[in-house]
Order: sequence, then structure tokens, then C-alpha cells
Amino acid sequence: MRNATDKTVAACHRRARPGHAIALVPLLLLALSSCTTSGEVLVPIGGDSGQGGADGGADVVIPPKKVQRIDLLLMIDNSASMADKQDLLGQSVPDLMTRLANPQCIDSQTGKPVVQPAKPLDPCPEGSAREFNPVLDMHVAVITSSLGGHGADSCSNVPTAQYNPRMEDMSHLISRGPTVNQTVPTWQSKGFLFWDPSQVGTPPGEADYGALSTSLASLVTGAGQDGCGFESSLEAWYRFLVDPAPYQTLVPYNCLTNQPEPSSGQCRGPQGVDSVVLTQRADFLRPDSLVAIVMLTDEDDCSVKDASQNYIALQAYSGQNPWHLPRATSACATDPASANCMSCVQGDFSSDPECSKGLYYSDIEDSLNLRCYRQKQRFGIDFLHPTARYVHALTNPFFTKDKVNPLFCTAPTPDGMACTTPMRDPSQILLGAIVGVPWQDLARDPNDISKGYRPAIELPWDVIAGDLEHYKDPSDPLMIPSVTPRSGTNPFTQQPVADFNASSPTANVINGHEWDIKGQNDLQYACIFKLPTPRDCSANTSSCDCAEADGLNNPLCQSDDGSYGKLQYRAKAYPAVRILSVLKGLGSRAMVGSICAAETGDSASSIYGYRPAAQALVEAMRPSL
Repeated sequence: MRNATDKTVAACHRRARPGHAIALVPLLLLALSSCTTSGEVLVPIGGDSGQGGADGGADVVIPPKKVQRIDLLLMIDNSASMADKQDLLGQSVPDLMTRLANPQCIDSQTGKPVVQPAKPLDPCPEGSAREFNPVLDMHVAVITSSLGGHGADSCSNVPTAQYNPRMEDMSHLISRGPTVNQTVPTWQSKGFLFWDPSQVGTPPGEADYGALSTSLASLVTGAGQDGCGFESSLEAWYRFLVDPAPYQTLVPYNCLTNQPEPSSGQCRGPQGVDSVVLTQRADFLRPDSLVAIVMLTDEDDCSVKDASQNYIALQAYSGQNPWHLPRATSACATDPASANCMSCVQGDFSSDPECSKGLYYSDIEDSLNLRCYRQKQRFGIDFLHPTARYVHALTNPFFTKDKVNPLFCTAPTPDGMACTTPMRDPSQILLGAIVGVPWQDLARDPNDISKGYRPAIELPWDVIAGDLEHYKDPSDPLMIPSVTPRSGTNPFTQQPVADFNASSPTANVINGHEWDIKGQNDLQYACIFKLPTPRDCSANTSSCDCAEADGLNNPLCQSDDGSYGKLQYRAKAYPAVRILSVLKGLGSRAMVGSICAAETGDSASSIYGYRPAAQALVEAMRPSL
């Protein structure tokens, strides 16, 4: 979020550079709803390639295959308001690295941890054994959520945009540190860290897990918070790990002729292949490793389809004038799955109650900040990739056309139809996410996070994710994406949602209370958490949530005495329903943690920052180690 026919079928697989006035092509807009993906489409084995991919997914348990290597990819949201969360993850990294590299010794009688050996290869005390074998071979890398504007002017190097190159990291492994011009050394300058305590690599990797943790923490915080505000959090790891031909750039195409048209093309098409991604993928992935992806983001995913005119979802200007999307027909508000739900420009709907209000939304009705929110209901078109794309990417070894999935096969035949090495076992792939969801909804005990998070197969998916395919909201009211204040009761704390006139910033223990979004340009929070130190937004307006807090009753800006000002006391997260829907579809191969930390004051506490999430990630990996 910002702080911000044959011809038709072919158009669905094109990807363009912004900078000229937008002219909607009705034929193409009509086709947008059928453009589900760009490039290859993954088809589930033994099923179809429908949107859902999640029904019953949480009941699927894949027998694990033991591994000796881990390839750990961190996808870090680098948009505004992420610095505090990156810092907390950076402080939790040593716990994760230590636990994997030097597993606990468990007493054979009591089942409890005993005195920990100093080094991974040191023996456990007599009568105890390691909880799993130490991981002596690990690749660790960081990418960000910034894939640019998907052909729109947002997050793009055009005159109308506030741009920096970090808005287009394009799933390249980052090696920047948290300070200006700092570069974090990586193994052979390949962009990733190599944990190699036995020193068997050529050349050897890092043998000191303290040094490894420090370098990884620098990469996490080096992601920064000046990237693209439209977070392609799911597509970022898909592009790095799965896409067989990630595009090099996007160029304008004529929507009807499917030919490049640099000066006036209204559609977008791919040009070239990003060799950096392919080279880094080949260096990073090993065929016999456990691939663990960990996402850190405080917003939901906004992975726009790189095809046709889908880029208009992120378009800010048409020429020099602000650009707004067309309205949706009235059917969309109550039944977005209906065949009558579409954009008002997809036919003659002059008599439709919504379309008759004016073809295009006004400034107040169509904030650029909310272009990724409830698209089908608001615009009649879903411009985002279906979540099934990402479930299938992590569970299915083959694309259509008999092409192997690069994540499952690191050494395909030249035609891509077979693999020259044994394919990765599905149990060797894990997706974890630290996202916007109350920790109380995930914990074994909603009153005590120290007891840990529940495994994915035990999570209440209807409560936290709902049914995205059928447009059914989660039953936890705090997980419902909404501009207007919500009502209801959290099923675990039994606390009602607090009105925005609440006198206390903790009227609701999870999200404080609702707030008065007068500009209709933001969403209610899934959860909030206390900052270690309040931030003065009058002195630093960049990435600060209380710079314009007057009259909004924002719980982030409310002191304990109930007054509001420009000091920011808390950080926030929004409902991550799309990401949770993907995790739901992965069953036992998922891990979910809350980005709203339960403890941010006592750094020695076992529940400080994202230590509970690190613990849950290790527990999810344990069967394969």
C-alpha cells in the first residue's frame, strides 16, 4: 500500500512502459477477467487449475523426506512503515540460525532441553540427544516485495512518479545493508550467504553462525522502507523460484494487433528474459535441499497480472491528469461472483444504478492507496493473480505443456519436458509468513504466546482467511479488510471490536480500536503493537503514521491517557487474506506468525519480537531435518 478472441487470448499473455494517456479498450477489458496468469500456468496433479486450490488444503499432510541442506529465502516487504518490523526480524534471526545450526539437546527421560553445547558439532551431554541433526549446509538469501508498477506509472521511472531504483528490485537477491552505500559480503558475490561449518564448500562458506546471523540481519534491515507501495509479496518469490522465463522489461503493445507500439500501445507485453534471476536461482537452489520461503509483510499481497490492461489497476495518471478506474455494475457489491458483475465499460450499463452515477470513480471514491482492495466488488475485475497460482507453484512439479516446474527440477532437459536429476519431493518445500493476523488467533493459548503457535493444520482458516474464491470474509471481524469501522467479537479473546471514539488505545487488546478514515484512503487494522520507542512524526513525516493524525482517532497516535497527537506509539498491520489463502492451500507445509509482536520491550524475553515465529518455523521444518 502506498504511504501508497484469438487476439484477446494473445493479449492475456503480453506484458508495458507507462508515460502516455490511457485509453481503455472495451474488448480487452472484457477479456481481463479471463486472463488468470501471465506466461506458464501451473496445473495441479489430479485436479483442475481453478482459483481456489485451498479447499481442504489444511488437512493435507505430506510425509516428510529427510534432508541435509536448507535453501532459505526471505521475502521482505520494503515499503513504507516496515523498518520497525525489519528490525524485529533482524533481532530474531540469531534465534533461527542458532536453532538450525546448533539444535537443542533433549533429555531422553524428561523430554526437556538440557545444557546446550557451544558448537554444532559438539556432543550432547550424556543421556540426551539433538532434537534433529545440525544443519551444516545452508544457503540464505533476501529478496523484496518490489516488482515496480507492472507496466503502470506507479513505482516506475517516469516523470509523474516519485521513483527510486529500490521500487524495482525485481526479485534480484539484495546485498545492501542498512546504512547508505553499505554492501553486505555474500558468498563469492553471488547474493546469498553460505553456512558451511565443516568448511567443505568450494570455496568454503561461513563457519561462525554469529557472523552468519549478523550478515543476515543486515540484509533484512537493508531491504529498507522506500520500495514500491504495491507489494508483490507472492509474485516476488514466484518470480525468483518458479517463473521459467521472468521478463526483462515491459513494453507497450497494441491491444488488438498484439504488436509492439512504443508510443501509444495501451496493453503491456514482456520483452526479454531476466538473466540475473535465472543465474541467481541456479546458484542458490540445490536439487536435494529443503526450500523454505519466509515472508515478512504488514499488508496483503498485490501481485498484478503482467498481461493485457491489468496494469491500469496501479495507474496514477492519464497524461498529466489523475487516473481513476471505471465503476463496477451494481451486482458486484452483493454478488461479485455473478456473471452480471463487471466493469461499467464492459457493456452498455447506462441504466445500472451504479454505472449511472458516472463511468469513472471520483477522487474520494478511488484512492490510489486502495487499488488492491476488493477489486472485483469495486471495479468488476480482479487484476491480481489468483492465489491458486502460488499454491500450485509450491505443490505441482509440472507446468502445462509438459514443462517441469523449475522449483522441483534444477536441471531440466533442453526442451524443459523432463528432469535430468531426481525431482524435489513436495515435502521439501515450506512457506512461512509473518503477516497481518492477530497472534491470539494463531496461538495455542490466546492469552499466552509463550506456549507457541499452532501448526498450520490446526489453524482456524475460516476465522482468519475465510473463503477468498467465493468472496466469503473471515469470521474474525478484525481480519475483514474494510475502510469503514467493523463490528463483532474476536472469537478467541471474546472482546468486541471497539468504536473509533474509544477513550483508550487498548480498548481492544488486538487492534486498539477502529479509526475514522475520513479520506477513504486507508484500511482498518488487523492488529497493532507497541513500538519500543515512540516516534515523533512532526519531525519525521516519512513512513510515519501520525504526521496527519488530527481528527482521525487513530490508535497508533493515541497516548495511554487517551489524547491524540503526532507521536506514534504503535505500529500496525492490515489483514493479509490473500497470503493466508495461499498458506491455507499448502496444509502442513505452511507456517503462520503474526507481524504484531506480543513483546517489544524486553529483548531477553522468549517471546520478544518474532522469536515465537522463528520457533514455529523450526517446528515446521523439524520433520524434514
